[in-house]
Amino acid sequence: MVSSKDDFPPVLFIILKEILVIMPALSHTVQLRQRISAFIEQRNAEGLCATLSALRNADFRTASQYLGQMEVWRVLSEEEFWGFFRVLAVDNAKAYVGTLIKVVVALNKRQKLAFDSSDFRSFAQEEATAIDRRKMLEAFLPLMEDPVGVERLMATLFREEDTEHVRVMSFFRVGTPACYFLLFRALKQMDADLSYLRRIAVELIRKGDKTSFNLAAILQRYFDLGTLPGTFSLQMPPYELSRLDQSYDNFLKILLR
Repeated sequence: MVSSKDDFPPVLFIILKEILVIMPALSHTVQLRQRISAFIEQRNAEGLCATLSALRNADFRTASQYLGQMEVWRVLSEEEFWGFFRVLAVDNAKAYVGTLIKVVVALNKRQKLAFDSSDFRSFAQEEATAIDRRKMLEAFLPLMEDPVGVERLMATLFREEDTEHVRVMSFFRVGTPACYFLLFRALKQMDADLSYLRRIAVELIRKGDKTSFNLAAILQRYFDLGTLPGTFSLQMPPYELSRLDQSYDNFLKILLR
């Protein structure tokens, strides 16, 4: 017996119509993702870039969201990933750099990255805008676990026109122990400008966290900055002050006390 339209409740027809409308859209999205994945698996950065550039706005947004997923890039080595990063970022930094920076952070959580790719260095030194480099510094510096890694990344992302004050503020904003060690060392080269050192110490206090507060106390004692707007509990015998910059371990013992 063949059922007629009247045999089905109206709600069921509404659901069926919605399914029929959604299915082509889902199919299109799946196909787009498959095309993107194919370019990545084939290591064809230029082909991916050309395909993305030809997409309509709605499809481009879908593609960008897909590219922002770390799993999409797991088939690549670090060197291969930076090749894609450079090609896409050079083509349209505004569209890709922010998304790919988030991918870098996610990939680094899965497995520590070396940040030593020639494509990464070339983009940073020759093609990235000042805004691109600032974004990368703020995202990548916290990933560095020691001062050596921080300095290596700074050497890649900084250019000759960047001043020492820019370096200082980069260390200040990131605020990891490794960055604070290098901040302390950089400020030692500026010890003639006590008003600047005092301003940095006050801004550290305003950050409000214990590590920043301890660094402000270290600066106060080491550079004899006088009274600062805060009461410090950190105790440092004179012999510890003299060893502060001799090693990162010595610095950490006091900073994290």
